[in-house]
Amino acid sequence: MAITRTKRQARAAALVLLAAFVCVSAQKRITVPGSFPTIQAALNEAVEGDTVYVRNGVYYENITMSDDVVLLGHDKKATIIDGRRKGPVVTGADGAVISGFTIRNGRTGILCKNTRPVIMNNIIIDNKGTGIHALVSLPEIVNNVVYRNEWTGIFLESVRGTRTSINHNVIMENGYSGIFGANRTEVLIRNNILAGNKQYGVFLGPDARKTRIVGNNIYANRLPFNDNADNQTIRQQNISEDPNFVSAGFPLHNYTAKSGRGRGEEGADIGLNESMTMAAASSSSGGLLGGGSASPGDLDQFFGTPASSPAADVPWEISETVILTEDAVAFGYQNAELQPSAYPILDELIKSLLYYTNSRFEIAGHTDNQNDYDYSMTLSQYRADAVLNYFVSRGVASERLYARGYGMSRPMDSNDTESGRAGNRRVELIPLR
Repeated sequence: MAITRTKRQARAAALVLLAAFVCVSAQKRITVPGSFPTIQAALNEAVEGDTVYVRNGVYYENITMSDDVVLLGHDKKATIIDGRRKGPVVTGADGAVISGFTIRNGRTGILCKNTRPVIMNNIIIDNKGTGIHALVSLPEIVNNVVYRNEWTGIFLESVRGTRTSINHNVIMENGYSGIFGANRTEVLIRNNILAGNKQYGVFLGPDARKTRIVGNNIYANRLPFNDNADNQTIRQQNISEDPNFVSAGFPLHNYTAKSGRGRGEEGADIGLNESMTMAAASSSSGGLLGGGSASPGDLDQFFGTPASSPAADVPWEISETVILTEDAVAFGYQNAELQPSAYPILDELIKSLLYYTNSRFEIAGHTDNQNDYDYSMTLSQYRADAVLNYFVSRGVASERLYARGYGMSRPMDSNDTESGRAGNRRVELIPLR
């Protein structure tokens, strides 16, 4: 069967990204912890062509990458760099690659000052300002989830991208816009999902040049574009529909979209492209270089998690509110009986609660507006109590937990649609300071 133009282009895009990995994966491999106790210590000793492998754990660091060095986390949901609100969590470098991390709790998630790293397959979440801030040069930004940063998902300042793009990302629920292009920015934005950002999907400043916005799903932002971006000559064949993620939110963080398949530029899928992620992991583990194939599981041979490692298997510290919608934690219809499907997610939370024993939490129950006020208050209280009781039954001290029902009084979304009401039927785990 002849390969279509779309498939050829998708394959070419993947090979461009793989080239970055191949060029810098031929020399020695360094593990953290193991070879070095911290990520920055490893990067300080790495030279061009080295790969730094980081085992699962929470690393409280602010790191600066090294030119032409790969930084590879074991699992993007469990290998976490926490910036402690002390500036950028990660500062980029030319020719570097960062992949497989959660990057959180900085003033900026990743800062790139006239550098072009590859930023691929990360979760960039809960940063005080922007998720990714690029000045002058555009990094290759692909296959990331840029989520719930307090200002903007990706901020571009006087950026011109001639060989790079913002491609196949999920950019959602950021405090201002998904992507903000300031000054003389001119880039390519394609095949992304920009959803639920508080103001704009894409905002272009008055001096911005002809940024192309093509093949994206721009959905449920307050406005899709501002006036400068709302121009048919620069935005083409975008759609606007519910991405229908497999399991969005903590702790599963599966932002693979069920909709938008084959509807991006030249028939590409919109949103995360897992084939690129698999290929990149294969390249880093020696698959391409060795002439064979590999899967992300093969990377275990480089990571390992010895029992003596202080960062091995350390649970995620819950420092921000965790929202558990009915897709994640289900109850019986109009009652407070936890369904078995809820247990795996609650058990993941319990790992954190049992590890960080000084933490205290409010468990908040919420409903939609489909019942009267008193009934909703009672139901939400019972559901919060049910989650508290489940935690206590698994060994969490009851004095660390407080359950409260809010009924319909604190909607997170509109109650005018079924999807909005579904989002409002939720339980939240809120850290108490």
